[in-house]
Amino acid sequence: MVNSIPSRHLGRWLLGALWALARPASAAPALPAGFLWPCAADSSHGLPPASPADSIKLKVKTKPGHRPWRTEYPVAPGVTWHYDRPGQLRWLLHIPRDVAQFPGTYFKRANVPAFVAIALGSAALYAADDAIIHGSQNVGRFIGLDNADVQKNLFYIPLHIGSSKVPLELKVPGNLNSTFYFLGDGWTHLTIASSFLAYGIIKKDNRAAQTATQLGEAILSTGLVVQALKRTTGRQSPFRSTHDRGRWDFLPSYTTYQGNVSNYDAFPTGHLATAMATVTVIAENYPEHHYIRPVGYGLMGVLGYAMLNNGVHWASDYPLGIALGYGFAKIAVRNGRTRVPEAALPV
Repeated sequence: MVNSIPSRHLGRWLLGALWALARPASAAPALPAGFLWPCAADSSHGLPPASPADSIKLKVKTKPGHRPWRTEYPVAPGVTWHYDRPGQLRWLLHIPRDVAQFPGTYFKRANVPAFVAIALGSAALYAADDAIIHGSQNVGRFIGLDNADVQKNLFYIPLHIGSSKVPLELKVPGNLNSTFYFLGDGWTHLTIASSFLAYGIIKKDNRAAQTATQLGEAILSTGLVVQALKRTTGRQSPFRSTHDRGRWDFLPSYTTYQGNVSNYDAFPTGHLATAMATVTVIAENYPEHHYIRPVGYGLMGVLGYAMLNNGVHWASDYPLGIALGYGFAKIAVRNGRTRVPEAALPV
């Protein structure tokens, strides 16, 4: 505990303080040693002299447990990615940018083989669509997998936009095939994205938080384009089909489409498109976890079979939807991180 100022030195201390305040520092002559306070030799008062080191030390208080947000992540030798902390809802503004970047990113000569493969694959599957549907459903019957789409409402909130019904609802599957089908449901992807966001906030992990916003970007961008194509092509779903491989009713009116959605919304698949976007975003951001793609693609295969078994999609609806999900996921990831130059990495 610091001793109080002895009474016999109080007058000298006050006089010295007034002298220092009354004159500029440059003009004030140096006061005699020990004038304001007893010098080191005067040890009778128990006031040891302060060392020079002690006089310049600053104590900075930090909050217990405080840590900065992590920004850089080494994922392979010589490969480190930098992630900024995402804005709250700023990622929504990136969706028009991602859609606008899609043609310039993929409509290039180098990608012609990929476009040819998508077209030829879709054509081959289209030729065999009826046989694939019947074969898938026969397999389901053989193994006892009910092809009925059974779902139960957990909650239902009726909402309207003009004359159109756009209810907010959560349905849960009522049988095994419907459980497989639920893998592609919007609630599934929302849960995955929300989990990454919660982890990122709690752990102050920019990569996890950016993965969540990239999932939102990729899924919504994919959904916009998929919905535009569905409303353009107007292909019947298998369980509503009145023609072999389904009728195509190009550019149905808005009211016609909304009044009988399953009669017009088969091509391309939205469930597999968003599933592919989800798997790709996670795998691209966590390349050190090599199991992500095999597990993700395996679940996509289960989802793809379930939609054939319940008659929601034709097999030829799949190639384009999968390609769109992959493409928009790559764009979202590219815009959501930067690679740290090797010269800037610690040795």
